[in-house]
Amino acid sequence: MDDQTLLPVGIVHLEGNGRIVKANAWFADWAGAPLDALPGRMIDEFLVHAHEDIMSLDDAGPWVMVHAQDPSKAVMATRHRRPDDDVVVMAEASSRFSALRDLRRQYALADRTRTRLELVMDSSIAFSTATTEARLAEILADTTARAYRAEESTVYLHMPDGSSAVAAGYDGLDGRLDAETLIAMVSAPRRILKVQSEHEAERLVPGLGPAMRTAGVRAFIAAPLHHEEIDFGAFVSWFHHDRVFDDEASTLAEALAGQAAQSLATLRLQARLAHAATHDEVTGLPNRRLLEAHMEQIMRTTRCAALFVDLDDFKSVNDRLGHHAGDRMLRDAGARLASAVRADDLVARYGGDEFVVLCNVTESSVATEIADRMLSVLRGEHDGGSSRAALRASIGVAIAEHAGEAPAELLRRADVAMYRAKSAGGDRVVIAN
Repeated sequence: MDDQTLLPVGIVHLEGNGRIVKANAWFADWAGAPLDALPGRMIDEFLVHAHEDIMSLDDAGPWVMVHAQDPSKAVMATRHRRPDDDVVVMAEASSRFSALRDLRRQYALADRTRTRLELVMDSSIAFSTATTEARLAEILADTTARAYRAEESTVYLHMPDGSSAVAAGYDGLDGRLDAETLIAMVSAPRRILKVQSEHEAERLVPGLGPAMRTAGVRAFIAAPLHHEEIDFGAFVSWFHHDRVFDDEASTLAEALAGQAAQSLATLRLQARLAHAATHDEVTGLPNRRLLEAHMEQIMRTTRCAALFVDLDDFKSVNDRLGHHAGDRMLRDAGARLASAVRADDLVARYGGDEFVVLCNVTESSVATEIADRMLSVLRGEHDGGSSRAALRASIGVAIAEHAGEAPAELLRRADVAMYRAKSAGGDRVVIAN
């Protein structure tokens, strides 16, 4: 053993069960124990396999092993089996192991970065192909669930009617917190949240901790969906297992949320432009273009009626009180006409002070009933004492003579009947010949 004490390596003799028989001074110094106190103790009190061992793990080694109490201290160890005992020989490897470990982590980080970059690129293409908000939300929910290996991902959106709702995915809290609360959690401060415990969640939003516990959620990551000062909602990925987030988790969430929000902004702009192209700016009703397209579609197979409405005395109101008053009158008239018709009837502003109502009818009496009801509503006879001014209109009614009649011909006949009503003093209904 004297010769062994001079070697710059650790040498430990073991019984077959791993109990130390003797060791040299180098190992005693490395283990941090008196040399005479080592015999009889188990080797794994001092030496254990490294979790990140990248060397051979066969019976002989070499192995990367670390100090049981100080994992920063590492050795390269081999075990030699002999008839009477086993000999473990080890050499200092702390610096080498640290370098190898860092290199391995860098490779792992590079691999994750490459995978996530591919995910971001693929999601960008997928978002650009979405033609509806519902489809875009589905893509985002699926992408974030895969990106973080989450049990569920939920996309919450502010809806056009002002409400907030689950747009895609499964709500990890089973509705225990409303969508608006979860959106506000990240959209008000506009931040990425990485929550890894119920206590952390409860400090963030009162009631969130118990909701997570009841739903079996252990952690979540959430990101706001906003673009150019517009808040669209948020996505949340839920985990039913303990989850520690790396440094890139926030960067990935920000990239995915930013892409989705930009696509949402594009979809909503397209929707507004499409609506503007087919709806009247003043009344919000379908315009002449949408009316004619609708007529072309339904009149191929269905018999219908066109009710041509012209407001009486509109020009005098417009000239006397100005265009703003005239616009208010048009909006009021459009709203009253829409309230007087059936759910499937189409009310459109045709131009100026003219409106057209398209009705699917089989009997002329049904069209007449609808026209009479419109006159009554315009006059204010069903307002229950409302202070709204009474309106007057001339209405011409034309029934399609057969399925497939040209829309232009039906509108022409209704227009002629309307002029007959106006020539007779207005505020009445005339049926086309």
